[in-house]
Amino acid sequence: MPADLGSGKVIYEPLPLSKHVCEGFEMAQHFLRSKAYRDFSDDDFDNMNESQAWEWFVLARWGNLKNVTCPTSSETDEHWFNRQRKQWRCRHCNRVFSVTSETPFARRRLTFKKLLKLIFWFISDAKGLAATKAARELNVGYLTAYQNLNKIREAIHGAQDRTPLTEYVQIDGGHFCGKPRRPQFRRKMTSEIANHHLKNRKAGMVPGLSKIKMESWNVEKLIKRRIVLPITQVGRDDGDGSIRTITCILRAEKAEEVVPRVRKYVAAGSTVHTDDGNAYSSLSGWYDHASVKHSEMYSRPDGVNNNQAESFISRLRRAEYGIYHGMRPEYLAFYAAETAWRVDNRKLSAKEKLKKLLGLLMHSDISLAFRGYYQGHRLECEYLG
Repeated sequence: MPADLGSGKVIYEPLPLSKHVCEGFEMAQHFLRSKAYRDFSDDDFDNMNESQAWEWFVLARWGNLKNVTCPTSSETDEHWFNRQRKQWRCRHCNRVFSVTSETPFARRRLTFKKLLKLIFWFISDAKGLAATKAARELNVGYLTAYQNLNKIREAIHGAQDRTPLTEYVQIDGGHFCGKPRRPQFRRKMTSEIANHHLKNRKAGMVPGLSKIKMESWNVEKLIKRRIVLPITQVGRDDGDGSIRTITCILRAEKAEEVVPRVRKYVAAGSTVHTDDGNAYSSLSGWYDHASVKHSEMYSRPDGVNNNQAESFISRLRRAEYGIYHGMRPEYLAFYAAETAWRVDNRKLSAKEKLKKLLGLLMHSDISLAFRGYYQGHRLECEYLG
């Protein structure tokens, strides 16, 4: 209440909060800012030696430091151990193996401590980790950082849980790769040209105006345009958000490509929410389907929306523009799977994420896309579907 002390000045005194206002009051806080999330940090690496980092990998793969499994004979035993080289010799097939044998990091060059740091930084960044930053921090070559980061993404893609989603599912399509470029010389902007540029952001949508034609170089770029289709299961309670996400890569957002993927990855009878695009209009034949018209609203008054799928597209878009500065169709499935993993594990603490991803990597096979990358071997196919 303002109080006049007779000097012409007004002093504002705060009102005391009543008891019912104070009780149970808590400041809302994002989990990534909480103390519970910060159970592991870069400081933990300061006093960690190479042997301790190696133990992280052994425990993630076999759960103990003595009884390990030979990848050739599949025999679990207390095999002969070379402490200096940190390798075992199998008691059954006589083969020498290490903790990273037959994993994405087979024949690694990085030390275990640097490799563990790389995985930790990978899970720590909200949108993604650039290879240039990792190379600088680890003091390694760019190709070394790039190759190992993509091995992580490939393993995440290969381990993605693709069992059909149930209950409440949201779906949307995002357009990536093949970005149209601006011409060298600027033209006077008209409403028709502005509308043309806006429509060209969609796959293959060229307005039927004879005097406005798409530039030849943009036609070539649209050949590499791909659709990332996140299919995400959403919790029914407020605050649950996305529970599990399956990502698909399509050549176009059309019904003949969208519907088969949805029927494959969404259980029949589920509730499905999408936008009002023609690619999704026939889903009502298999699901309790509802759509929201985004040209008018983001969410219907009755609660129908696909905000979680839209949020996934936004996260991947921010990673594309702000972290990676471009994606290629050959590796787009890996980046989409990486974003899905980040979304699905967002409520885990830093240490829990590190253990989970390290366990995933230690139980993944040798990299098919990035094995022999230094020797010029490149992935010559796309992971569609």
